[in-house]
Amino acid sequence: MLLHLLILLLSFAIILAGSELFTNGVEWAGHRLGVAEAAVGSLMAAVGTALPETLIPAVALLTGRDDPTAHSAVGVGAIIGAPLMLSTIALCVMGLAALGYRRHRVQVALRVSPTDVRRDLGFFIPIFMALLAIGAVPTASVVRHIVAAGLLAIYAWYSFVMLRLKRADNVELDHGLYFEQIFRGDRHAPRSIVTSLQVLAGAIAILVGAIEFVDQIILFSQHAKLNPGVLALILSPLATELPEKYNSVVWIRQRKDHLAMANITGAMVFQSCIPVALGLAYSSWRLSPAEMIGGAVTLASSGLLFLNVADGEVGTPTLMLGGAAYAVFLLALAWLGTF
Repeated sequence: MLLHLLILLLSFAIILAGSELFTNGVEWAGHRLGVAEAAVGSLMAAVGTALPETLIPAVALLTGRDDPTAHSAVGVGAIIGAPLMLSTIALCVMGLAALGYRRHRVQVALRVSPTDVRRDLGFFIPIFMALLAIGAVPTASVVRHIVAAGLLAIYAWYSFVMLRLKRADNVELDHGLYFEQIFRGDRHAPRSIVTSLQVLAGAIAILVGAIEFVDQIILFSQHAKLNPGVLALILSPLATELPEKYNSVVWIRQRKDHLAMANITGAMVFQSCIPVALGLAYSSWRLSPAEMIGGAVTLASSGLLFLNVADGEVGTPTLMLGGAAYAVFLLALAWLGTF
């Protein structure tokens, strides 16, 4: 038991170290490529840090020959749980970070781009709503495969839209590239190969750390005899969403609120398209009551963010409501008797 706890803490540290490397590296990669900051946060950072939570359902759905029902439950639960965590716990963590770093900030409230946030949520909310509706009724395999193909096309279009945005001329990076210090180069004029190495190293660390973190949580929790779908819905996203949460904390510390928020909302768009396409293609996509409740809480929390971002500021109370929304979700699960 002690060994599992030590491995758990070590994997957590690896995730945090990988997120720090990845965040720093992807900023410099976007800077060198002339990519708009909105695309750096919503596309480049979001996709990179979404690798762990995408891998978990992919492995569960594609390797379930011995126990396909349990593997399908784990895969679908993890898919629904990821945007749930992003729209609730992640926002609450951002609010706590803003409070924690208030001495280093001009104001506690996050200053974000309403256009960028609403663009991401404008993709996410209707897509996720439609996917919940599909999961509530029996759907033919051919229909699910068509919808899965449509989701891939939608995300390709979203990526095209983001990459067409123009980068502001006055954007400067205050922090040098970490790896250039190791390779004795100029941290504030990093070479492309060193930047690429750091991004790759960060992504690998996040991936390895998240997989081991989830494995240790599952081993530690087996004695509780939880339903595998509920376990995946709660624990897998809690572990695998750590990169997005920590990346956003790093950017809030650096007063780059727009990147912090874009990292979360961009990951929500990704999670509503790519992993769900896998779920539609390789499962029956019949959502359980627990998953439907999780989906409803996700829509409510993201809808509240959409409404409150209109003035370009997101106050701490709005962010903290994410934590309250997740508490409501847990109470609903307890009421259903799924614990």
